Amino acid sequence: MEDLSTAGHAGKTYRMGRIFGADGRTLVLPLDHGTMLGRVSGLEDPLAAIRRFISFRCDGFLLGPGVTARSASLFAGRGAPARILTLDSYWKGREVGVSSMIATAQRAAALGVDGVKMLMPWNVGASERAAVVALLAALVEAADPLGLPVMAEPIAYEAPRGPEAVSVEADGCRVAVELGVDIVKVAYPGDPGTFGEWCAELHVPVVVLGGPGGEGSGEIVSEVAQAMAAGASGAIVGRRVWQRPPEEAERVLEELHAVVHRSSGAV
Repeated sequence: MEDLSTAGHAGKTYRMGRIFGADGRTLVLPLDHGTMLGRVSGLEDPLAAIRRFISFRCDGFLLGPGVTARSASLFAGRGAPARILTLDSYWKGREVGVSSMIATAQRAAALGVDGVKMLMPWNVGASERAAVVALLAALVEAADPLGLPVMAEPIAYEAPRGPEAVSVEADGCRVAVELGVDIVKVAYPGDPGTFGEWCAELHVPVVVLGGPGGEGSGEIVSEVAQAMAAGASGAIVGRRVWQRPPEEAERVLEELHAVVHRSSGAV
């Protein structure tokens, strides 16, 4: 029988409560794009972005290691949003890509974050899959005794959105859960029936990602609403919020927060 009194279990229970809250749902604003994409339009200064959005309706932030360290004072008060630390980066070449860890579970614990996240490119060859599985398995093993929830993001990297990408990501979600992750972050497949099956089968919280910007605000709010109705535990939306003008970004964040928490009344 599992020992529920261990420090690791207690820490993970506490941190999962910080990420998801009393209603089991969360809206996270990712500001970690610079770890892979460098200087992104709308996110030239991540610290300024945190200061801008920290008082808005947002349950947490997804951050890179350097920004997490430099922004600690902004989260030091009671009631501050949760923080999830991105621990890896990925570079795609002409034929193969390379995943690389940019921080450790021990550093995450020292930074006091509430969880860690790793990308899981899955529309890749066998050698890349083996490498990313090894990295993720090692992270799960290192994070567990530290009480750190692990989020994995299975993704058909740079692939057209369609049935093939959905199938790839479905397989990636299953592999991630088999490796022991605590949260799955994945693109909404476009079909509530399919997504509902994923949420029921995976037995961990599933949150939908926002993806690239460029669409009107109604599309992302509608997409998140569909995902929540189908069983999602929340959403992680970045560029489709902070690449908008300030007043519009605040409005979209408010709408997303209301959609995510609507059924619980925690709006």
